[in-house]
Amino acid sequence: MSPAIKAGLAVSTLLGVLVASQNVFSVAVFALMTALCTAGSGLPLRQYRKMCAIPFWFLLAGAAVVAVGFSEAPAGLWHVRIFGVYLVVTLDSLRRALELFLRSMAGVSCLYFLCVTTPVNDLLGLLNRMHAPKLLTELMMMIYRFIFLLAGLAGQMAVAQKARLGNAGYRASLRSVSMLASSVFVCAFQKSAAIYDAMESRGYDGNFDFTGELNRSTGRQRLIFAAYEVLLIGAVVAVKWIAG
Repeated sequence: MSPAIKAGLAVSTLLGVLVASQNVFSVAVFALMTALCTAGSGLPLRQYRKMCAIPFWFLLAGAAVVAVGFSEAPAGLWHVRIFGVYLVVTLDSLRRALELFLRSMAGVSCLYFLCVTTPVNDLLGLLNRMHAPKLLTELMMMIYRFIFLLAGLAGQMAVAQKARLGNAGYRASLRSVSMLASSVFVCAFQKSAAIYDAMESRGYDGNFDFTGELNRSTGRQRLIFAAYEVLLIGAVVAVKWIAG
């Protein structure tokens, strides 16, 4: 499928979540994107659940902070006094926190849909076609490359430490983690210097040239996308109208 169609679907749905700003709509979008990421792209549900666990706990902690307010007097559903000030949780603050959490998770699911269904090369090619700054696309490519490079280095070092009983005991584990972090940091600089030398030897002049043709959208894909956009706009308008 054309990356432009998938990017348009993800971005328009994300904008719909922000405009609608309703819990029912956010839950529906999350369910739809979960179905597209798993049943549509073939990603195992278990792996998708692990992917969602990372932002889930982060957003849950952020929503908990939003749910707590300050008051000079005891009020709300729950309150506790700390240093002469009451920390309170009201019904309105809980509603705001729930709305923020669900809307954020729906937005994450939209971005996950784009990530799990579109290769990085297609995303970079699409950004170049949209005349995005070359600095942005080049940084994205280098960061993406070095994520796997550093992950591979860290994995190899962790196996070496485990083979030498580096994790035998709590203190040994802490020492191994600190040594691992410092070693990966040093190796990152060494690897980056070696890669830069290799690029210069191949005629690198400061610019990356992205080659290859993107999959073009077919008439059927454009028709499906148009129908989806009409349904999305209708759903947003209906939700806003019902909510008043």
